[in-house]
Amino acid sequence: MNALSLFTLDLLEELSLRHDDQERWEFTLDRLNEIGFNALNMLCFTPETGAIHWVRSSMSKGWLNRYDSQGYAEADPMLAQVQNGRESLYVQAASLRSADGHSSKALGLNHDLEKAGYIHLYSLVVPCPDNEAKLVVLSSDRPDAQAQMTERQRQMRVLATVLATNLGSDIPSNHGRVYDIASIAPTAPDQTPRELQVLNLLALGHRNDRIAELLNLSEITVRTHLKNAREKLRAPTRESVLVRAMQLGQINPPGYRNR
Repeated sequence: MNALSLFTLDLLEELSLRHDDQERWEFTLDRLNEIGFNALNMLCFTPETGAIHWVRSSMSKGWLNRYDSQGYAEADPMLAQVQNGRESLYVQAASLRSADGHSSKALGLNHDLEKAGYIHLYSLVVPCPDNEAKLVVLSSDRPDAQAQMTERQRQMRVLATVLATNLGSDIPSNHGRVYDIASIAPTAPDQTPRELQVLNLLALGHRNDRIAELLNLSEITVRTHLKNAREKLRAPTRESVLVRAMQLGQINPPGYRNR
């Protein structure tokens, strides 16, 4: 059994002796730091809708302020796991290049992570009871962290699962080294009134040409509204954007659920 597996088993045993969330968080951060992890983020959400319930982070206050002021949540590939269904991800800071077509925010986030000392990041979505899931993100600045996060996937998954199942939200906001950062996590983007009209008509079974006729628009404009709506909800198809919009309560066309 390797060192990470032994650490996880020992951590699980120690956490079972502690029943206060605040104490568990502080103890866990101390233990994670001992083996080279310099930050832990955790986000609780509903997988079906992507609705975020709470977010906790042990990253520095300075970095969290930077993340918020730059709007980096929009380009955060790990936060995107809440919507896109990807289970795990490894990110290396300062690895993106503008020549590869990344957005300015994605590039800014990736390179600012290095400046903040968060060099290697691993994330895992862990299914939880009551139709919830937790996104666990671990960071390290150690040179050997990449190999640990990419070559020891099984051990990393077990560690992330232990963290998700033993740490909760019941700590005072902005206490000690753990911050409540739900306010900087993105909610579902608002659709424009026209986008909602197009989505409702699409849900009723109308084709683009008929939607254009009903709204006195060109078909190109209708397609543009649909494209914008899909991008906002990270939905790859017409069908998926309707499902996502209905889950979020953005549209509720009469009779659609019985179609």
